Amino acid sequence: MRKTASFRASAERSPISRTPTLLRVSIAVDASQVEFAVAAWELVGVYNSSVEYLLDEPTEEPWPGHDDRTERAEVVGYLTVDQWSEIEPALRASAAQLLSEQQVLAVKRLPDRDWRTAWHEHFEIVRVPGPRTIVVRPPHIPYEASADEAVIDLVPGLAFGTGQHQSTRLCLGLLAELIEGGERVLDVGTGSGILAVAAAKLGAALVVATDIDPVAVDAARQTIRQNRLADRVQVSEGSIPTAERFDLVVANLTADLLQFLAEDLASALIPGGRLIVSGLIASRQDEVAAALSNRCLQLQTVRTEDEWRALLLGAAS
Repeated sequence: MRKTASFRASAERSPISRTPTLLRVSIAVDASQVEFAVAAWELVGVYNSSVEYLLDEPTEEPWPGHDDRTERAEVVGYLTVDQWSEIEPALRASAAQLLSEQQVLAVKRLPDRDWRTAWHEHFEIVRVPGPRTIVVRPPHIPYEASADEAVIDLVPGLAFGTGQHQSTRLCLGLLAELIEGGERVLDVGTGSGILAVAAAKLGAALVVATDIDPVAVDAARQTIRQNRLADRVQVSEGSIPTAERFDLVVANLTADLLQFLAEDLASALIPGGRLIVSGLIASRQDEVAAALSNRCLQLQTVRTEDEWRALLLGAAS
């Protein structure tokens, strides 16, 4: 699952100009349709769309239990004019096919600037508290780590995973709680490699990271090199290895993919192993938990942040 847009990534896709004109293309949907809108983007080859929940104007004196967030959201992509011209018909077709309601697709031109470095303004240090705090640091910001922090150096790029999305933070928090040292960990759908690097920095002996997207594989390898972890983190293009078993598996994907891969995820665990899954919203929690429970995995913990959920499940010993 790749939900975090990167201005830098969009600019790097266009070799034509140093400062290409960018468009903000948004699909406005009901919150329950977010994952289908993300899938519509991915069907046309855009893997870095962002999810933005829409807000009502806050009331001066909100009543008990009031939530200013509406049930609407936008799934946004940032494209050059040439890119948008190329994919527009396909995106409109995929959105119409996947979404059960009439979606609103809007295009807005952004001011011209050097987007290759504009991400500096939006990507700040991310801290995920836990038994050992995880710090995600962009390299342009100096940072002096304390002894109880695991610091990940990360340049945002074409693949999902910067620590700024709720599902990524939920996975990072669970990794910090579960890894004690010496584990074998599998990261399915690694994206930028952030979760694989976090597992290694927390003490995992070996981490295997996989992704079906070759762009993500390249991004993960860059992140691993940046953090000097090539000796403990292996990256390959593909899905779930069939010949290996792991103490801990983490899969930050989508609700549909998690259900599709449920049997393979369960088979990747050793007896007593544990599985972290995320990338699903509240309305999809029960069906994902049921699909995994049907593979003899027991639900142990549910973590929440806004509408997003992460589930921790355990295999029988």
